[in-house]
Amino acid sequence: MTISFEPSGIKKLDDALGGGFPKGGVSLIVGPTGIGKTLLALQWLAEGVKNGQNVVYISTTVPVERIKEYYGSAPFLKDAASKIRWYNMDVEPKELIPFTENKQKRLFHNVMPDIIDEDMMPKIKIHRGVIDSITSFDRIIGDKALFRYVSSQFIKYFNKVGISAMLIEESNLGEVTSGGEMRNFAEATIVMDYIESKNMYMRAMKIMKRYGVNHPTYWMPFHITDEGLVL
Repeated sequence: MTISFEPSGIKKLDDALGGGFPKGGVSLIVGPTGIGKTLLALQWLAEGVKNGQNVVYISTTVPVERIKEYYGSAPFLKDAASKIRWYNMDVEPKELIPFTENKQKRLFHNVMPDIIDEDMMPKIKIHRGVIDSITSFDRIIGDKALFRYVSSQFIKYFNKVGISAMLIEESNLGEVTSGGEMRNFAEATIVMDYIESKNMYMRAMKIMKRYGVNHPTYWMPFHITDEGLVL
């Protein structure tokens, strides 16, 4: 079976994933605040820019202007920051509940009117997209069954238009072993957390799932540097 992938540019991670994250599929990154989820997502987008792709970053939490201030001058993102399409998504409960197809259309069109038309079709080809984070939707909806339904509709949309999507989900420290609420929908799931080693804690990630790939299942320590995440 041929596996299509979208590499992150982090060689050890891409090798472990069989080449990278699923092309045209959905990947899930789960971990606590400050562990490096956003950094991993931005490296993945920067790699897309390097390969001549159109990429989108949507923040439902920290304003994208702040994200660009934090990371825009980092070597791995410096040449790519101006080519990433940055969007803030401020979602109100009435925009999700009750959830309908028309609300889904308005949600994406209102956030990205320059590249998503009123019928929710892309005006340009979008190769990679990040939503940071889907936990905002979970908190607004407040019902796991409805959240799963809404998420499934988003994923159907990503598949329909051929976007390789990366979704970020927040967790509490030490509580990511299940792989997050969206783990059943994602084709690749990575959990990130702090693990104890020799009486100290270090950042590490584990691949919980990558369809079609015989991937490692152990924790892989990593460091955050000026070049991004380094395994």
